[in-house]
Amino acid sequence: MSHRRILHAADIHLDSPLQKLDAYEDAPVDEIREASRRALENMTDLAIEEQVDLVVIAGDLYDGDWPDQNTGLFFVKQATRLVNEKIHVAVIRGNHDAANKMTSNLPLPKNPDGSDILLSEKKVDQRVLEDLGIVIHGRSYAKRAETGDMAAEYPSPIGGMFNLGILHTGLSGLDGHDPYAPCSPQQLADKGYDYWALGHIHLRGEHQIKGTAPVVFSGNIQGRHIRESGPKGCILVDVDARNQTQRRFVPLDVVRFETFDANAGEWSHTDELMDAYEDWMNDQLQLAEDRLLVTRVILSGESRLHHQWMREQSNLEASLRATSVTHGHGQVWLERLKIKTSAEADRSNTEQHDANQEGPLQSILSVVEELKSSGGDSEWMANELSPLLKKLPTEFSGDQAPIRLDNTEERHEWIEAATTELLARLQGGKR
Repeated sequence: MSHRRILHAADIHLDSPLQKLDAYEDAPVDEIREASRRALENMTDLAIEEQVDLVVIAGDLYDGDWPDQNTGLFFVKQATRLVNEKIHVAVIRGNHDAANKMTSNLPLPKNPDGSDILLSEKKVDQRVLEDLGIVIHGRSYAKRAETGDMAAEYPSPIGGMFNLGILHTGLSGLDGHDPYAPCSPQQLADKGYDYWALGHIHLRGEHQIKGTAPVVFSGNIQGRHIRESGPKGCILVDVDARNQTQRRFVPLDVVRFETFDANAGEWSHTDELMDAYEDWMNDQLQLAEDRLLVTRVILSGESRLHHQWMREQSNLEASLRATSVTHGHGQVWLERLKIKTSAEADRSNTEQHDANQEGPLQSILSVVEELKSSGGDSEWMANELSPLLKKLPTEFSGDQAPIRLDNTEERHEWIEAATTELLARLQGGKR
């Protein structure tokens, strides 16, 4: 076969709910709410413009059941645009849109060869596209927690064809992700396919063993919160007559998340922070091009401004937000300021401090660190906060709760904030 082109995308999470952004006054809620749709439109436009032969979506097209039919109808419209251009589409379900999670359903258009767009969840679906010299191997999730070795069920490659595997997996060796459909790069390499299109991990990356077929996470096409920062998009895969590939990333996102993480130890005036943030913001605006830029500012390190910033935290955040508006040309919104600084040590008392490491301040820090490292913070915070959380209105529950006690990162953020506040007061700071 001559040249063929495949678009590999995953984790679209169409119409995924906002993650607390609508809790902030003046947040560009509508623009962020529509971001996943606009990114999907960008993907469709790109596939048509680049004259791709096949679009692959490796799981989590949806974020779960739709609140109404409009979510499904939107994808139907985009899929119809693709098949009308004679572009094949292959979609597998992931943990978020597994067959047993989706009670809503709409008829999808058929592929140019009459096959279904969605691949089966009952067995590994093998699709042979004779006119392209491509065979697709893929299986949807039947249930959310697919913890078995799905890769073991994938069949041997078909000779003389470009063999493409599609899998939604928590690849072994990648920490911090649910271990759904676990498998190893070696296991995928042993299948003898020409390309593995993976989903589930939102961070783009290649994980193949040297000399074997590419094993690629395309990442999600649109970041949903500040922890999903940087460009998001898809992978265009060009396949030559020898079934060798060339791959390039193409951004599709319409909202870009970035964090200004600064060590404030060298600053003696707040104006220096404002200047540094403005310079960083201008650099990010160039990289973001015409996208909305959502920023978070994190200040850390030993700082002589620590007490002042702790006393004036709301005013400081307002100043940073004003800088975002004034110098961001209507394209920047500050999501949050986090102050993780500590008070600058009194150098004249260094020897005394070293001789008394078990003083009251050090004792507090030791207790906090022990609490976090032992995992005891979960039970302790549940005992302290659950009675208060139960008194809140029902709308402040689930994802809208002020703190999710089952989320380790959120618990530790609260502990760090409280520790900083306590130390500031003990060292003479006031709020």
